[in-house]
Amino acid sequence: MNRKNRFTSFKSGAVSIYAVIFLTLMFGIITMSFVRIVINESISTANADLYKSAYDSALAGIEDAKIAVLKYHDCISQGYTANANAGEASCPRIIYEMEQGIATESCDVVARVLGRENGGEDTQYSTIIQETQSTTDNGSSSYMEQAYTCVKITEETDDYLTTLTAADSTRIIPLHSADLTDINAIEFSWYSDVNASSNTTNYMIGSDSNSTMLKDNSQTYAPPVVTFEIFQTDSANGVPYFNVAELSVNNARSTGTDHAMLVFEPKSGTDKNIVSADTVLDHSDKYSNDLIITNCKPGERYACTTTIMLPPTYRGTPRAAATTFLKVSLPYNRPSTDISVSLCKNWNSTDNKCSEYTKLTGVQAAIDSTGRANDLYRRVEARVELVDLYYPYPESAIFLDGANETNKSYWVTNNCKRAENGSVSNCSNSGAVW
Repeated sequence: MNRKNRFTSFKSGAVSIYAVIFLTLMFGIITMSFVRIVINESISTANADLYKSAYDSALAGIEDAKIAVLKYHDCISQGYTANANAGEASCPRIIYEMEQGIATESCDVVARVLGRENGGEDTQYSTIIQETQSTTDNGSSSYMEQAYTCVKITEETDDYLTTLTAADSTRIIPLHSADLTDINAIEFSWYSDVNASSNTTNYMIGSDSNSTMLKDNSQTYAPPVVTFEIFQTDSANGVPYFNVAELSVNNARSTGTDHAMLVFEPKSGTDKNIVSADTVLDHSDKYSNDLIITNCKPGERYACTTTIMLPPTYRGTPRAAATTFLKVSLPYNRPSTDISVSLCKNWNSTDNKCSEYTKLTGVQAAIDSTGRANDLYRRVEARVELVDLYYPYPESAIFLDGANETNKSYWVTNNCKRAENGSVSNCSNSGAVW
């Protein structure tokens, strides 16, 4: 073989070697990339599984806390009192453990009340939900220790939180507080960013449809009109004392009232919303339930916030705790709306803001639960109603006299019609015809 043929053969062999090396590198890179994707997806799946399991553990703590609260209040309603030396799971012991746990903000209050103290390695008490069933599971993908590690309960809250929906558009909120007499304002907020993002349709509700649309870049918010009724009755030696007639007017001096209904319509704006006590007094009259325009803006925890200054009661006595409450509702039943109610004890008229709030007592229980899955933790907070807010409450009423005739007229538009004894005529828009 001459030199030229040898050179040609060498070139052909080198090309083959280079091709093999290139293909080997390419397939190696593809294989390594695939392995890396598989490993990353496996880690992500495992983390997601742990994340979800830790969340489920925290929810289990919430549910057990509800059982503990129910047992506690059931024992109180039966007349039992706290006794640290009573037998486990007895009412006196349950009351003692709950009161001690709430007072000390203990993580193991639920475990003590329900008798589920099974020691854990990360807290003094850790209630196991799911763990290894056999030694063959240890170290495998099926191994997972789930527990709630800390559950705290309090029955004194800084605010009242709830959600109004189309199916449940009215909420009765009792105002129970140790400082009920000293409360001089209520801070009311509604419609959170969660409500905006969960609604695919923007509801234009109100007399001016443009006023309800709040724009923040490309996001459009549509807070609903809400009604806010105040009931605050007088007391005599701590016992509620009032006449039914006092729930529809203010007193002769126009200094106090037991009832007022305010209708808030949102509009875009940044000014503070403060409803004076005089305005509340005006709205005690059924003829004066005009709209109160409320400035709202997106980007806050709640789009709309207003402060309602409280006048004295009709007779000027301290408020009766048993018959002082709020009625909040969505007159158009939509959209779903988060609300918050706080009680102001000291109002700073110079800065137009509340300088001291007071806690609501025995209205809602706040539950703070931490769940664990292996070494991953999640924390969940929930509110539990301590009073029955779902009893039937009339949205409207009709009075019938002895002849079973309707003694009330209705209208729903600006140009209403009044029907009386079969005769139809136009009606005034200034108030109802009684």
